[in-house]
Amino acid sequence: MKRPAALLAVALFLFPLLLIGYRVFWLGYPFLPTAPGKVWRLSMDASVKGGDKETSVSIGLPYTHADLLVIEEKIQSSALRFNLLREGENQIGVWSGVPGSSGEAFGYRAMVQVHSKPGQKFKPPRPDPSPLGVSPEERALANRLAGPWNSLDLRERLQRVAATVRGDWSGSSPDEADRKAWSTLQERHGKPVALLLLLQACGLPARRVEGLYLVESVNTTPSTWIEVWTGTGWENLHPETGDTDQKPGSLLPLVRGRLPAVRVSQGEVTEIRWILNREILSKWRMHFERIAHSNRFLDRWSLFHLPEEFQGTFRILLLVPMGALLVGVLRNVVGFPTFGIFMPVLMALAFRTTGLAYGLGIFAGVVFIGYGVRRWIDKLHLLLVPRLSLILTLVVVCVTVFALVGNKIGVREFMAVGLLPFVILTMTIERFFVIAEEAGIRQALWTSAGTAAVATITHEILHVEVLQLTFFVYPELLFAVAGAQVLLGRYGGYRLSEILRFRTFRRSP
Repeated sequence: MKRPAALLAVALFLFPLLLIGYRVFWLGYPFLPTAPGKVWRLSMDASVKGGDKETSVSIGLPYTHADLLVIEEKIQSSALRFNLLREGENQIGVWSGVPGSSGEAFGYRAMVQVHSKPGQKFKPPRPDPSPLGVSPEERALANRLAGPWNSLDLRERLQRVAATVRGDWSGSSPDEADRKAWSTLQERHGKPVALLLLLQACGLPARRVEGLYLVESVNTTPSTWIEVWTGTGWENLHPETGDTDQKPGSLLPLVRGRLPAVRVSQGEVTEIRWILNREILSKWRMHFERIAHSNRFLDRWSLFHLPEEFQGTFRILLLVPMGALLVGVLRNVVGFPTFGIFMPVLMALAFRTTGLAYGLGIFAGVVFIGYGVRRWIDKLHLLLVPRLSLILTLVVVCVTVFALVGNKIGVREFMAVGLLPFVILTMTIERFFVIAEEAGIRQALWTSAGTAAVATITHEILHVEVLQLTFFVYPELLFAVAGAQVLLGRYGGYRLSEILRFRTFRRSP
């Protein structure tokens, strides 16, 4: 292989490799974007009553950030006004109005996907103030209880705090008075506040969280847990059981910090429930939502930003060069005979509408009818252009008849033959006739069979959804296809069919 072609092929392979590597390792793209996304459908339904004054209901809502993707949000507010606010790192939905004594219903719908994975890098916490309403004596009590643990590492301190929820004080042995005082503190402020106080005394930044466990369920009140910073990431501590969880993806936070998940002003929430259901989102929709919420340069120029009615066309169009590469391999390396280069690719595209079986049948029918007519008009000794025009007219007549027959017998695929490439069919009839006259009908049939086989293989390649999605997400792969085409263009070896054809020469002495 000459050096310029080799260098060009290497450059064409290297460019998409570097770009895809940047997307995967820097932007967090999936290496093979083919797995369907598992999401949770969240529904919140509530009803509020009020009086003559304006009532306001504030509810914590999930929002898209590094660890969470929120899809297809829908707000149901009825006669109430709706506003979306940010309070610190929380997103709050506020429904306000005068619902009256009969009440007013409202709701929220969304699909959420949690991205958190073990080993993921987390941001360090912001300084969190001490719990409200805690006296200096109670802070001093927490410092005494945590004193024996200060020499331990952060994770061991967390385990000791978690054990206190279960009543296990092994290793510290506080006196009876302190243990009774701790029980009184828990009863007065609640376990979450008591644990926050003890964690801060241990030097473990922590924050209170209200949210939902990601299991299929119906909840009338959100759950409460404590997020604890262990130096490398957040762990969840459950204040009722003392269990710790290193998998943030199993929980859906609604609010963090001192804010409650539900607040009402000048009214009463008479009914509220959160419903979680597991769903599978299509691969296409998952990547569309991921890229649509991104502000990165490459994502803003993604094909997913095309209007939806054009995306389907480009899903197939991007695989046409792959189909052309396949035709080249089957012709130049394997040795399939075909009517030209583009005919199999165009046939494969047409078969998308007619279906493979009906498309092959229509192709065979039109070619053989055209061949019979071509033999007859050969006796007229027509000029080339008028002869081809006549054959083209015959092709149009044939496909029109197919459409009418399909309408009568209820076969819609026959009515889709309008997408078959008329000009290519016309040239195929002419080529079939020429080959039959020069090399015999057997060779013409063999070439027709080779064309149909290559078109069938190409059709199947174009319909592989994994390839469609991969090229749609990484269109730079077209450069790699071009590199393979350059290498194929320099191939000068034997075809596989020739090795079989001349195998007897290898056996001769």
